[in-house]
Amino acid sequence: MLRPINVSGQLGRVIAIMRDGKRRTLREIERECWTRYGHADTQTAISARLRQVHRYGYRKQAHIEKINDKAVWWYYLTPMDSTKEQAA
Repeated sequence: MLRPINVSGQLGRVIAIMRDGKRRTLREIERECWTRYGHADTQTAISARLRQVHRYGYRKQAHIEKINDKAVWWYYLTPMDSTKEQAA
């Protein structure tokens, strides 16, 4: 079950930005945190918060793409399926 989101904390801001399922890089999430909420959350902090999204009923998904010979990581969230989680 999805918990209510409080955007006063980093985890809430990251989830609020990412719960639309759109793929974003850490840099894009960082920029969106500043644009929407006026908080300068760092990419390091955002990465740590992405590892905690399961607390709110989301699963972090990642996709790597090579752009100009550099690895670029794209992240997105998907809701956890509670029936699958209980069966595991």
